[in-house]
Amino acid sequence: MGDFSEFRQHWRPLLAAFLGMGSALSLNSYILSIFAPYLIGEFGWTRSQWAMLGITQILIMFCMPVAGRLTDMFGVKPVAAVGAISFPLFLVAIATMNGNIYVYIAIYIGQTIVCSTTTATVYSRLVAASFSNRRGLALGICGSSPPLISAAAAPLITAFVEDHGWRAGYFSVAAFCAVCTVITLLLIPRSKPAGSNRGEAVTDRAIGVYRKIFAMPVFWIILAAVFLSNLPFSLAISQLKLVVLDQGLSDATAAMLVSTFAIGSIVGRVFSGAALDYLPANVIAAICFGLPFIGLLMLASPFNGVAVVTVAILLVGLSFGGEGDIVPYLVTRYFGISVFSTVLGLLTAAIGSAMAIGNGVLGLTLDATGSFDLYLLVASAGAFVGSGLFLLLGRTRFQPATSLPNG
Repeated sequence: MGDFSEFRQHWRPLLAAFLGMGSALSLNSYILSIFAPYLIGEFGWTRSQWAMLGITQILIMFCMPVAGRLTDMFGVKPVAAVGAISFPLFLVAIATMNGNIYVYIAIYIGQTIVCSTTTATVYSRLVAASFSNRRGLALGICGSSPPLISAAAAPLITAFVEDHGWRAGYFSVAAFCAVCTVITLLLIPRSKPAGSNRGEAVTDRAIGVYRKIFAMPVFWIILAAVFLSNLPFSLAISQLKLVVLDQGLSDATAAMLVSTFAIGSIVGRVFSGAALDYLPANVIAAICFGLPFIGLLMLASPFNGVAVVTVAILLVGLSFGGEGDIVPYLVTRYFGISVFSTVLGLLTAAIGSAMAIGNGVLGLTLDATGSFDLYLLVASAGAFVGSGLFLLLGRTRFQPATSLPNG
């Protein structure tokens, strides 16, 4: 079974990544759900105006590859510090704004761009570089930080906002994130980026690295696999409760199943991470990303009982959680640490584009049929093909890399 001495040896980078990811941009989606009713109520914003925030998520597709490349070139600490220090300041800016929706959107856009340096693309490099025997479990622990911190803090924040107002609530969250930032930056060890070469021009080095990555067939297999496998998650991000209600279940049951999804995502993250340390990574990826194929078919079926829908939602949740461990683990296995964040940033962009395209296709199918069923079938097909592609990585021609040169 192996020992767990790595956790004693490398607790500092693991704790730094855990706190860093749980106190910055990844926390945003949970914050928005808490503060949205108060902002809309006080300023009279319409739901369509609020929905414009979703458009800014497109920026992630461009920001993540940049953040990833900068991390591999200059190291985690200086890159993460930019976003980690800025995130509380953006929260303070929101707390002191005048209520103009376009001012809020401008702040949100700036926050998304600058604080993209505080996501898993950056912080998980600490864990991937520090752990070897228990890398999967360590990545699982690190990736579970945003939902765990949010689950613990959400009731406290909600109660605080109800008593003191949303502005005070934003100030309190900013203070919490600022404290976590200080601790995180103190814990991150100083290290030289792998494969750096000061004598080589930055532009030339970047072009050379991307050329090598794009020349590897394994990159395109993983890219296609994660793209297709993430089509179901466009439902999980914004439509989950509506999908459950479409099954004919009550609002109370729908709310319970949304919580079931969240619990499943946390469990899936930890269990898939632990499994990666003992079983072939491509097999774990195929199984995990194949779960929505079953779950979505169950939702599209005429069987709409609570038990059936619960199992279906749980399967999708387990897969959604497992993604946060599996993709970084595959990157370390097939590309090495020297270009870890560069490759992970590209794959994260593919994940974001899959969700964006998925939302577009979902809108078209809803307009055409008035039901989620058609998209459930489309997304399940994507999950089936995408999960199957991971099995190709077991072929002998796709041998894991010890390291891909960083220039």
